[in-house]
Amino acid sequence: MVLPVIMLILGLCLQAIAALGMQLTNAALARQAAGQLSRGTDVSIVVANMAAANAAALLAHEHDGELVCVTLRQSVGAGPLSLLVHEVKVRECVVDAN
Repeated sequence: MVLPVIMLILGLCLQAIAALGMQLTNAALARQAAGQLSRGTDVSIVVANMAAANAAALLAHEHDGELVCVTLRQSVGAGPLSLLVHEVKVRECVVDAN
């Protein structure tokens, strides 16, 4: 009776650590994409670069006044954590250089 609970908690902890790593990686990718867009790089090139770096993440961008913001979303995948958190979402903004 105790072993299934221990396995569930262990699986939850391991998936949470993987989701944290996913969030850190996506934050760096979103910051890079926002920087490229702020310098005037074509959106299709930025999307292709992000797809090459992380094909599972969905990219969205917007101009918010003087800021260029990029949002990356990625599913945490199947596992016990997906019952609590469905996706990792990261938003990074940089000042528009144009």
